[in-house]
Amino acid sequence: MRNYKYIVRAFLGAAAISTLVAACEDEQPLKKPTPIATTAPSKPEVRVEAPKPAEVKVAETPKVEPPKAEEAIEDESVNELLGQSRDAINAGELNLALKLARQAVKKAPSRSAAFNTLGRVQLKRGERKDAIASFEKAVELNPSSSYAQNNLGLALIYDGKYDDAIEALEEATQLEPVEPYMWNNLGMAYEHLDRLEEARDAYQKAAELKNDFASQNLARLEGVKTVYKTAKLDKSEIKPEIAAPDGGN
Repeated sequence: MRNYKYIVRAFLGAAAISTLVAACEDEQPLKKPTPIATTAPSKPEVRVEAPKPAEVKVAETPKVEPPKAEEAIEDESVNELLGQSRDAINAGELNLALKLARQAVKKAPSRSAAFNTLGRVQLKRGERKDAIASFEKAVELNPSSSYAQNNLGLALIYDGKYDDAIEALEEATQLEPVEPYMWNNLGMAYEHLDRLEEARDAYQKAAELKNDFASQNLARLEGVKTVYKTAKLDKSEIKPEIAAPDGGN
C-alpha cells in the first residue's frame, strides 16, 4: 500500500512536468534582448563655417575729365566777361561795362557777340560813332545776327543815317520776324524819312506782337499824312527801342 502511494505520486509528478512543458511550448518564444551598443555614442556633428574672406574694396580710379582745349577755356572766359558786362549795363555801371567788353574783344576778336556788347555800352554812353563801328564789325563777323543788325540800325538812326538804318533793320526783321522791338525800330527809321505808310505797317506788326512803344507810335501817326508838310509831328516824340542783347554769337 505504501508502494502504491509512491507510484501515484510519481505519476502525478510526471504529468505535472509534461503539462508545464506543453504550456511552455504553446507560448511564443522569448525575443532576444536587443544588444546594447557597447561603442560610445557619436558626437553631434558640429559644422564650422570657414570665415568668409574679407571683402577687398578696390578704390575706383577717379574719372579724369579730358583736358579742355585752350579754345574752350578761352571761350568760357569770354562768355563770363560778356555776362558781367551785360549785368553792368543793366545796372547802369557803364564804365565797368565798357572795361569788361573791351577785355572780351581783346580775348576774342573774332566773336560777333563781343563787338555787339561793346557797341551797346558805347551807344549807352552816347558814343555813337564808336558804337556804329562796333556794330558794323559784329555784323561783318556774323551777318545772320539779327541782334547786331538791329543795334546797327538803331545806332544809325541816332546818327541821322536813316537810309542805312532801314537797310540794317529790314535785314534784322527778316532774320527775326517775331521780335517786336525790331519792327518798331524799322518803323521809326521809315518815319524819319516821311515814309509814313511803311512806318505804320512796321508799327502795326510790332503792336500785334505786344510792343507798347509801337502802339504809342501808331496812335500818334493816326490821321497824319506827312510829317514835314503838316508839322503835326515832332520827331522827338518818336519812341525808340533799346538796343537788343547779343544772342550769344
